[in-house]
Amino acid sequence: MLLRYFGFSDEPFGVTPDPRFLYPSNTHREALASLKYGLYSNRGFTALIAPPGLGKTTILYRYLADIRESARSVFLFDIGSHCQPRELISAILRDLGITPANTSTEMHEQMNAVLVDEARAGRTVVVVIDEAQNLSDEALETLRLLSNFETAGAKLIHIVLAGQPQLSNKLMGPSLVQLRQRISTICDIEPLSAEEARAYIDHRLQLAGYRGTPLFAKDALHLIIEAGQGIPRLLNNLCFNSLSICRALNGKQVTGSMVEEAVTDLRLVPHSEDVVAAVPAQPCPNPPREGFRQPPLASLARRWAAAIPAVLIVFMLAVLAFSRNQIIGTHAAIAVQPVEQKAMPTPGPAPVATKSDTSSPAPAIAGAEPFQVKVANHQTLRDIAVQYLGEFNAERLRQIQALNPAMTNPDHIEPKQIIWLPGPPASSAPESAATPTDARGLP
Repeated sequence: MLLRYFGFSDEPFGVTPDPRFLYPSNTHREALASLKYGLYSNRGFTALIAPPGLGKTTILYRYLADIRESARSVFLFDIGSHCQPRELISAILRDLGITPANTSTEMHEQMNAVLVDEARAGRTVVVVIDEAQNLSDEALETLRLLSNFETAGAKLIHIVLAGQPQLSNKLMGPSLVQLRQRISTICDIEPLSAEEARAYIDHRLQLAGYRGTPLFAKDALHLIIEAGQGIPRLLNNLCFNSLSICRALNGKQVTGSMVEEAVTDLRLVPHSEDVVAAVPAQPCPNPPREGFRQPPLASLARRWAAAIPAVLIVFMLAVLAFSRNQIIGTHAAIAVQPVEQKAMPTPGPAPVATKSDTSSPAPAIAGAEPFQVKVANHQTLRDIAVQYLGEFNAERLRQIQALNPAMTNPDHIEPKQIIWLPGPPASSAPESAATPTDARGLP
C-alpha cells in the first residue's frame, strides 16, 4: 500500500535486518570494522554488545556478507538458556551441513574434520551467536573449548558473541574467567545522534527509491527524532506508522499531528509528552476519507482526558449537596420556610403545675399564658402546634423547647405525654385526641 502511494521501490522502514539498509554511523562503522579486524587478525573470539534496537543483527548480517569469500559461516540466533553443550555442538554441525553423531566423542571428531578441510581450502569457520546473553555458563564454556581447535600458526574457528548488556555482566562472572580472557575485542554500539538520526531516515528513503519533495515536515521530523531516542528500531516504527496515518488521511507529507498520533499509538507517551508540547502540531491538510481509517482508541482516550477533572468535580458537588440535605433534616426545612408571625397575647400569670401533671413546671414566657396538651397516638410536635397554635415555625419551636426543657428531642414524643404550649390556643383549633388543660391543670 505504501510502496505504490509514495512511489517506493522497496520498504524503507522494514523490520527485517536487511544489511543493504545499514546506515554507516560512526558507532556502526567502527563496530563492523572491529568485527572484521578480529577475524583477519586471527584473534579467535570477538564480542558485540549493545542494547536492543540499535542494529546488532543488521551489523552481523552485513559482517557475514562481507566475509563470505574468505570464511564459512554459521549463524545461530535461537539458542536459549536450556541449551546443553552437546545440543550446541549439534546445532553448529547441522548448520555446516553435517549430521551430528550419536556420541560427544564422535561429534568432536566431526568438528575437527570439517575445520581441517576448511583450513586446507583457505577458509576459516566463523560461528556467530546472536542473543548470546541467553546462553548458560556451560554452553559458553563449550564455546571456549571449541576455540582450542587450532594449528601452530592459526585458529581454525572464529567465534562472535553478540548480545545485550547482560552478556557483559555474565562474562564478568568468576566461572567464565578463561573465556573472558580469550575475547580480545569487544565492540559497542551507541544510539544515533540527532544529526545521524536525520541522516538515517534520509538514507533509508533514498535506498527505497523515493525521489520528491521532503516526505516529513520539519516539525514531524523533529518529533520523530526526539521520540526515537536515537534507536533505529524505534525510528523505523515511528516513520512507518506516521506514513501509514498520512496514507490513511490521503496526505502527501507527514505532519507533526500525524507523528503525535503515531507516538501515542506506539505507547511512547511518557517520553513524547514534553516533545509534543515543545512543537505545536500542524493541522492535517486533508480530511480523512470516509470509511478508510478511524482514530485509534488511544487517540480518543487522549482527547477525552481533559474532561475527566470537570466530571469528577460535578460528581463531588452532587454528593456533598445530597449529604447536607440528609444531615439538616426536617428542622432545616422548617427554619428556611418564611412564615407570617402572629402577635403574642398580653402577658398573664405564670403557669402553675397541677397535681396530676408529671412534667416539669413550665417557665413563664412574656406576653403568653402557657397551657398543656396531652399527646395522642401517632401525633408529632408539628401536628400539635398547628392544631392548637395555628402554625409551626422556628420561633414556635424555640418557645416550645423553652417551655419543655426536659424534651431533648422534639422529633420524639410519646402518647399521653404532657407538653406545654405557649398560649393562648387558637380559637379555630379543631377537637382532637389531645386534650387541652388550663394552667391549673383543669380540662
